[in-house]
Amino acid sequence: MKRLGYSTAPAPAPPPSTTNNGAKPTADPATQRELFMNVLNANATKRDAKQYLARFDPPKKQGATLSPLQAERNARHRQDQDRLDRIGVNLGALYAPARAIAETPQFNREMVDEKASAATPKIHVALVCLRAPETLDEGTLEGVALTLSQLVKLDMRILVVLDCGSPAAGMTDVKEFVAEHGERIVKAIGKYSPEGARVVSGAIETAEQDDTDHEQDGKKLQSASVSIPDLLMGPLKRSIIPLVPTLAYTPTGKQVHTSGSDIMTALSSLLSGLPTNRCQGTESVKTPLDRIIVLDAIGGIPSKARGDGAHVFVNLEQEFDDIQSELEQYGCEQADDEHQTTTDVYAQHRSNLSMVQKCLSMLPSASSALIITPQEAASSSLQQSSDESTIGTGTRRQKNILIHNLLTNKPGVSSSLPVARMPSTNSDTKATAMPQATLLKRGMPLTIIPAIDRSSGHGLGWQPPSNGTTTLDLETDSRIDLPRLVHLIEDSFRRKLDVRHYLNRIKNRTAGLIIAGSYEGAAILTWETPPGGTRLVPYLDKFAVLSSSQGSSGVADIVFQSMVRTCFPQVLPNLDVRR
Repeated sequence: MKRLGYSTAPAPAPPPSTTNNGAKPTADPATQRELFMNVLNANATKRDAKQYLARFDPPKKQGATLSPLQAERNARHRQDQDRLDRIGVNLGALYAPARAIAETPQFNREMVDEKASAATPKIHVALVCLRAPETLDEGTLEGVALTLSQLVKLDMRILVVLDCGSPAAGMTDVKEFVAEHGERIVKAIGKYSPEGARVVSGAIETAEQDDTDHEQDGKKLQSASVSIPDLLMGPLKRSIIPLVPTLAYTPTGKQVHTSGSDIMTALSSLLSGLPTNRCQGTESVKTPLDRIIVLDAIGGIPSKARGDGAHVFVNLEQEFDDIQSELEQYGCEQADDEHQTTTDVYAQHRSNLSMVQKCLSMLPSASSALIITPQEAASSSLQQSSDESTIGTGTRRQKNILIHNLLTNKPGVSSSLPVARMPSTNSDTKATAMPQATLLKRGMPLTIIPAIDRSSGHGLGWQPPSNGTTTLDLETDSRIDLPRLVHLIEDSFRRKLDVRHYLNRIKNRTAGLIIAGSYEGAAILTWETPPGGTRLVPYLDKFAVLSSSQGSSGVADIVFQSMVRTCFPQVLPNLDVRR
């Protein structure tokens, strides 16, 4: 049964800047200025800029490969020339093979394959899940469209999943409901992007299932897979933004509603290069999936320990189970008819967290996910109102979190910043309020020595020794690979460590050791007595990250968060470090 992959609705009207001769529309100067300001306001470091610009480097050219015939001819010539030299005969260039023959091109399949591979453009993709687009007003929708268009101009191809809710009252046709709001987004993006957007409704296929686990609002949902990848890859290669609604076809040709999380997982599997059902002919497509972006009105993952109410950075490898349990506990505390809405919000947070964890588990460790509200993504892109004065002292321009994340692969604010230093969202001043956004990475496992027993002490972390001395010894403890730890410290500080002097200095004072991954980062903490005091206080003695892992990998944030959340949860988060 043949089905169309694109929406049959009429295309949106071209923007006013489109020329009459069919050329691409010229960029609006105000929009271009807004993009430049957002890029400059991202505050990317030199290392961040270098990592971002490395994406545009052409593939390194390898040396010319000789065909077997050419290699054999040259080897035979060298042998004959050496034999003539030994007997003292100098024939000059008479015996040398003709230059035209030596340089004759020879057919080599390996060379042809290399050229074809180099000619295939390598595109970088951000997979966006837009929850409940029908609830967005026109201003917010245009702000989101402007942000997505700016990301495309910065060489990030965008693939959007439209996770629409239930149809409005009086509208029973789900397809009509989805098509209506899909075209709203197409028109909004068309105002800012010359390439525009397109609703693609025929690339997803679903199989009937007998289980009842996939249900939402009493409707049975099916798992999804990508059956026609070319419907998505074609627009992406031309910088068009494909909009994938939560509709899928069954093997019998019936179009049904499916889960947005299932579609996100299926698309992540496709773009990661993993084998999927009915996906054929995608082996040669190079599409690194760099970002997962979730635009949801409920915002980032909540955290009561944070002044802004949301986690800034999450290391899924270490924190996924704990945060899921925490969200479930919050939901149970509000589980009554009066707080039913709050309970549903926590359930949605758990769903977002699970979806991101599944997607990132299939992607490289450098990929990340960002959960943010559509309002925040929109407001950071919309231009300042014209009635604001531009003379004299002004307010700080709001940072575009999505562009900042693209350029740096970091959260909008450092997760190691104490709560006392964070901007307050309740401030009466015009200072920029911190966004309700959470950056998530697959991360890496952590080794904490000595281990924290969460079942006792109610999560108090490391406690000062009662007799004033500790028994942890970095040199003799079997859990510690001292040579690798020393290499990590020396590589991070770029200087040699006097190991014997250092071990003697911290002996009987070592509070603990935090190791990230395979010694990619580490923190050594000790118990110290301040001058004139008697109470032991924790001291961060060494904080090291491999030079190859410094920057956007998040190792420093992972180690620091473990220190303040797990090892010293009652001490460090409440410190006021204002200068």
